[in-house]
Amino acid sequence: MKYLLIVNPNSGPRKFSAAFVQRAVDTIRSAGHSVESQLTERAGHAYELAREALEKDYDVIVACGGDGTVNEIGEALKGTGKVLGILPRGSGNGLARELRIPMAPDKALEVLLRNDQMSIDTCEANGESFFITCGIGFDGKVSDDFASSARRGIANYVADSVNSYFGYEPSDFLLKIDGREKSARAFLVAVANASQYGNNAFIAPNASMRDGLLDVTIIKDFPKAEGGKVAYQLFSGELADNEYTKMYQGKEITITTNEPVQYHIDGEPRGAVTKLTVKVISHNLTVCIGREEDREKNVFDLFNGIADSFQKFGDDVKEFFNPNPNLKT
Repeated sequence: MKYLLIVNPNSGPRKFSAAFVQRAVDTIRSAGHSVESQLTERAGHAYELAREALEKDYDVIVACGGDGTVNEIGEALKGTGKVLGILPRGSGNGLARELRIPMAPDKALEVLLRNDQMSIDTCEANGESFFITCGIGFDGKVSDDFASSARRGIANYVADSVNSYFGYEPSDFLLKIDGREKSARAFLVAVANASQYGNNAFIAPNASMRDGLLDVTIIKDFPKAEGGKVAYQLFSGELADNEYTKMYQGKEITITTNEPVQYHIDGEPRGAVTKLTVKVISHNLTVCIGREEDREKNVFDLFNGIADSFQKFGDDVKEFFNPNPNLKT
């Protein structure tokens, strides 16, 4: 097989490492494949390189970078049948995590070389492609703040989110979801193809990238004292249980506001609008995917595993003392 690595040297919290690229190249060649690499030089360059690659005989075109790089290359490859691979190097790595691609470079390379493939849905927001999520409201504001910050990484993203949170005012939104109208004064409205923003922040826990549907999450205006609970449920995948959250599904979503509100696509800020139209295109991009055993655990998986173990222990104790549940002890 023939691979092309498109490398963004500015992605993520770590400085560009030529050693990382060389190790990837050596590993792919050692597996008996052909491989070339190219560096991006500016915004939009990854898209240009991927479009040029379509004229050549590459089997897999690999995004080495964050969600912005993945977005550009995915935009170039959608509808072509060419395969998108990912070596995650960004801050959030939303699509990579959704596809069960490990964050560790060597393990991500193993997934890439295994070459398990799947076709996924793609989406458009105001005519621009996205693959993970778009959102309007608070998450649009945070995306803008983070993009203008010199600091990278999850810790700095959280810090920017906290700084923005206390001064942020909700907006009034009118939504049409496949023609059905919903209105809400909301902190944010997210339209998701995937379950998470990135960094295991699950804004739409039940979303599937293969069902031909968009998942809409509305987080309504809530008391500031509830902020910690909302944040916990976001990262634990339990946001659907929050009393201030509403979730819907549809194929075409239109969101309007009385005043311009900031929005993002796949974490990249896109300014402020009064109207946002989102559509889904079914099974429009082929990607390399990991397997369940490749999925990296987070702290909530650890806690849930401990809780399950205690539950099983308790059940075993009950069964030991009362093997026949129909008999009273």
